[in-house]
Amino acid sequence: MFLSKKNKQNLIFFIKSCSICFSNFIKKFKIKKYTTSKKYVIISAVYNVGKYLNDYFNSIINQRLDFKKNILIICIDDGSSDNSAKIIKKYQNIYPINIIYLSKKNGGQASARNLGLEYIKANNYFFSWISFLDPDDFLDRDYFYEIDNFLNKNQDDRISLISTNIIFYREKRKILYKDIHALNFKFKKRINIVENSNLNENIQLSAAACLIRGDLIKNLKFDENLKPNFEDGKFINLFLLNNIVLKSVFLRNARYFYRKRIDKSSTLDKNKEKNTYLVVPKIGYLELLTSVRKPPLFLQNLILYDLFWQIKELVNSPEKIDFLNNFELREYLSLLDANFAHIDKDIILNFEIKEFCDLHRYGILHCFKKENITSKYVFIEQIDDKNEQILISFFTSKIDKNEQILLDNKAHKALFCKIIQYDFLDRVFIYEKRIWINFPKNTQNLELFIDKQKMTLKFENKILHNLEPLHKKIKNLQKNRAKNSKLWLFVDMAFRADDNAEHLYRYVMKNHPNRQIAFILRKDSLDWDRLKNEGFNLVSPKSFKFKYLVFKADKMISSHIEKYFCQALGENTLKSKDFIFLQHGISKNDISKWLNNQKIDLFISGTKDEYNSIAGDFNHYKFSKKEVRLTGFARHENLIKNNKTNTKNLLIMPTWRSYIVGNYSKKLMCRRFEPKFYESVYFDKWSSLLKSNDLYNLMKKYDYKIIFSPHFQILPYIDGFKLPKYIEIPNPKDSIQKLFCEASFMLTDYSSVAFEMAYLKKPVVYYQFDEDEFLKFHTMQKGYFDYKKDGFGDVVYNQKDLMITLEKYMSRKNNIRNFLTSYPNTCSQIVDNISNL
Repeated sequence: MFLSKKNKQNLIFFIKSCSICFSNFIKKFKIKKYTTSKKYVIISAVYNVGKYLNDYFNSIINQRLDFKKNILIICIDDGSSDNSAKIIKKYQNIYPINIIYLSKKNGGQASARNLGLEYIKANNYFFSWISFLDPDDFLDRDYFYEIDNFLNKNQDDRISLISTNIIFYREKRKILYKDIHALNFKFKKRINIVENSNLNENIQLSAAACLIRGDLIKNLKFDENLKPNFEDGKFINLFLLNNIVLKSVFLRNARYFYRKRIDKSSTLDKNKEKNTYLVVPKIGYLELLTSVRKPPLFLQNLILYDLFWQIKELVNSPEKIDFLNNFELREYLSLLDANFAHIDKDIILNFEIKEFCDLHRYGILHCFKKENITSKYVFIEQIDDKNEQILISFFTSKIDKNEQILLDNKAHKALFCKIIQYDFLDRVFIYEKRIWINFPKNTQNLELFIDKQKMTLKFENKILHNLEPLHKKIKNLQKNRAKNSKLWLFVDMAFRADDNAEHLYRYVMKNHPNRQIAFILRKDSLDWDRLKNEGFNLVSPKSFKFKYLVFKADKMISSHIEKYFCQALGENTLKSKDFIFLQHGISKNDISKWLNNQKIDLFISGTKDEYNSIAGDFNHYKFSKKEVRLTGFARHENLIKNNKTNTKNLLIMPTWRSYIVGNYSKKLMCRRFEPKFYESVYFDKWSSLLKSNDLYNLMKKYDYKIIFSPHFQILPYIDGFKLPKYIEIPNPKDSIQKLFCEASFMLTDYSSVAFEMAYLKKPVVYYQFDEDEFLKFHTMQKGYFDYKKDGFGDVVYNQKDLMITLEKYMSRKNNIRNFLTSYPNTCSQIVDNISNL
């Protein structure tokens, strides 16, 4: 089996990382350089980084350029509360001439660095070059040697700044070092000398990973009102503007190791602050852009680069900035408009870094510069090799574009169209039009015109000059698909069945006995014996047979999207197979960011609203009516057939919270146990309710049974609830459908299991005590479904109101509303759709 593109890349990174480790080891034995005409000073703002200071000091002290004779460190303790001061003083005692310790009240990195600059000036120190190394990072042993060697060989008084190569050091990871900084193209040459006036794309953001001429700083200071992340950018680029007639140099072999902390507390990981969106764009970006009459290209590129990362994160994800109120959001959008007014259209169109694609290029032009624009490229996005169809797409600010498609000079109609709307907060960022067309194997010419203008075709990020690469790709896919047998593999979860895949498998087993089928399930699953006795062809996901069946399968059918199944043979497992997504529950939230990254050939939906929210136009999903089918869920046929009325069971079935349980373990195929679960609001509120006297009294008054069925991710914590005896816990071997069928009504929070009750025309109460927290930390974005308007019962937020509501439902005084109609012959329809793929 060939390595996937990602695995090949990781192998390259691993080899490079090993190379850096080996190089670091060899450099320990290189001869030192003791004398130089240059003197270097490092000013470091220190705040609670005690556990990293030994690496920091040792990397400087052990420099190949002799530390004692040539380097001074000024450490400014910015009010640390850990052992930082103690460690600094320990090294200062050993090197009293080379290490200076200063302390101040906490005021931020900028104020600490400014104190260091003031100290130099007050003591009349003269240093050739000044650096602002961050104390949680460290330097390559040749760092100052490479810099000094260059300066001695290039006696050029016009060099003002030396930029060094940032290498990410990834704590406690298999690949320790990664040379993947988005700006590392600046170091393609070993030495790159550029006029400051012509820096253009060679932008410099980090003050830590560069050195500047000491005699050129003058009265320049770091802006103490700018934090986090851009005080460096403003300081360095004001310095470059002040010295625009001088030069900068980029040294590849002077390597700066930037620590990516395992706890994600590095500066680059901390962007969830209002200052990032309100202060930085105003007194950082905008002040720089307006400090000169015409901002040079490097300055425009700098601001575009820094803003891009914000914009990329927020497209279709307004929840990531929900800590801003409406007034602040308006201010943020106005600041973006003001900044982009100073950035030329051509700068945006020609800006090139790997992550910056046409989506962002044309989105920025439309959203912030109000350009009526269409991308000059049409992308061949996807290939359906079985049906000889291709998917083409392009970005546009207007949806009424008139397209003309020519196949071998003949007009061709679209088979399916889809318009994706990308949003930026309350604005339309850009539209993407996606068109499925026939592409017969003998096609010699494909042309697309938009408003009579011929478009340039791109395939796999390359301009398509002829159709040979496309035909070659299709032929290769067809060749791989020919290796498949007519085998259908079904799965719900590795350790549990009882979902749509089980019910659909049972239907196929009974109605299509000649079909080759297998069901994937762990042998230790509670469902194994039940399904084995029923005649299911069961295969363990941990067996070699499973891998072989995946290799041979034609259809992969699942109610979940899990790596062990969809990537059983690597990232390309599904490339020449059909993946059918049966879904586990109704998608009421917007999960497009997750699903758009998946290969789904058939997407089963359960309600009309859900179908329209996915397959319709002007939403965030990439899927069209080609992939999405409205059939209902396979399990619903059996659910409705076994429904019971006139029962007196309250079914309590809340969903889970990913942020209060343990992380997923690939080895265990489940999540690790997290003891802090018992400190969560979730545990407190549900535990309090289940043990409350009020609930017990209601149960006795109305002769009800209380059944608590926690989400399977919560089951490992069930003993900690210490439930009273009158709370019934279902037998884990029983089908979950039995609970719905025997319930009178349900109490949940946000779970899609409410839709099961709606199909049975039974009401639901939503207990949403943690609404703000859930929306803030949950990875899903709010979708079309509104609990108050579209829900199947009352929404309550505290236990007192909940008791009043539960009594209303138990006494049958509730208003029944918003129930769903099931779809006939669901399983038959799904099987027909699968067969017709």
